[in-house]
Amino acid sequence: MKKNTLEDYKEAIKAKYEEEKSGGYASFLINPSRAKLRDLCSILFTESSTSDDLRIFRNFFGFDFKEGNSTEIKKQTDKFRPLETFFKGETDLTDISGIDLAAILVRFNERPIHRFLKLMNNTAVQEEKTTYSIVDKNVNFTFEEEEKKRTVVMIEDNPTKKTFIPRLTLQQLQHKTISVQQFFKTLLLLMVSLASFYGIKELFFPAKECMQWYSDHYELVDCSSSVQGISSRNEIKPIVKEELQLKKIKVTQQTPFFQKNKAIVWYCKKNDTIEYFTASGFHPENGKPLKPISQYIIDKYIKVDF
Repeated sequence: MKKNTLEDYKEAIKAKYEEEKSGGYASFLINPSRAKLRDLCSILFTESSTSDDLRIFRNFFGFDFKEGNSTEIKKQTDKFRPLETFFKGETDLTDISGIDLAAILVRFNERPIHRFLKLMNNTAVQEEKTTYSIVDKNVNFTFEEEEKKRTVVMIEDNPTKKTFIPRLTLQQLQHKTISVQQFFKTLLLLMVSLASFYGIKELFFPAKECMQWYSDHYELVDCSSSVQGISSRNEIKPIVKEELQLKKIKVTQQTPFFQKNKAIVWYCKKNDTIEYFTASGFHPENGKPLKPISQYIIDKYIKVDF
């Protein structure tokens, strides 16, 4: 079964963009600019916004949306440049928060990314399910060796269930007998062959394409997983290589904080406590932007390790 991916999500957003160019917000989208997309963003969030949309806003801008903060949004006009070139087909988008915001701007309902992946993959599973009935498990039937084409009759006994019965002649009921047991042996051999050809791991254990924050690091998980373990409040999201390397660390004043005069430790306040991380980005649990460490923070908050 083909797994829906981040690329599918972006293609679906682009398709919705083509529809919206002739919709109610066409004046903002026919020839999108940074300023037009910024104004459209303010309008859409003022009209309506879900908890997921508010989280996307915070992850993208680094601050929460509030009615009347249009002045603050105007200062972020340049952040819309990647979205402008994405809609124009000039560049690709790789930042998850930017892709999710693009989905909001074209009113793509299957957002954010983790919801899209779950919905699409569940749909794909349902489409692959087919119901078959075996009419008589005790029937053994034979075929002439020279007979290569077999005809079947399809009988529809109710609207949801179809039964397939071999149409056999007396001449065909000869020589070799194929039992139900032999049929399942053949099926098992076919499955083993497929596993060898495609790789057992890929066939039975689909690649994990999402990640989730656990305690002090990210772990790879299945995007469609509904079981989120102990840290159930942490959302499952697509893999971002830069964020996947992020780790929370404990520090003392003896910890190396700088390299070539540049910070190599970042920090963020959570519940009146300062937490420290190995890279820049956003706090995995509250979404706040991580700040580079400074000598002031070291002197004020970090204890000496004796």
